[in-house]
Amino acid sequence: MFLLIATIFIAEIIIALTLISYILKADNYVIELDKQVVSVKPQIKAGLSGVREGVRIFKEKQGLFFEYVEKKRNQYIMKGVTTVLIYLLLFILKGRCKRAAAICNGLLLAKDVWDNISA
Repeated sequence: MFLLIATIFIAEIIIALTLISYILKADNYVIELDKQVVSVKPQIKAGLSGVREGVRIFKEKQGLFFEYVEKKRNQYIMKGVTTVLIYLLLFILKGRCKRAAAICNGLLLAKDVWDNISA
């Protein structure tokens, strides 16, 4: 019985010593890694400040991009509304008087030419 208890105790001591050995190795590795991080810290700070500046510039450009997209969207909406109104007017006038329809067709042609020249 004592032999069994002694064997278990020795096994526990071996396991404890192995764990202590692994903990000491990990501690030494962490100390070395800490020294490397401390030596590279100025480069890390410079890199992070560069990333911060890049993010700031990206945020600024993103705002400008969204403003540009919104402006273009509003322009397209206005062009669409104008075109629908012109065609609606043309449809209404075409039924009532032929001469007004011809004038509206001419105005529509002039608008299309002007849009193509300005684009």
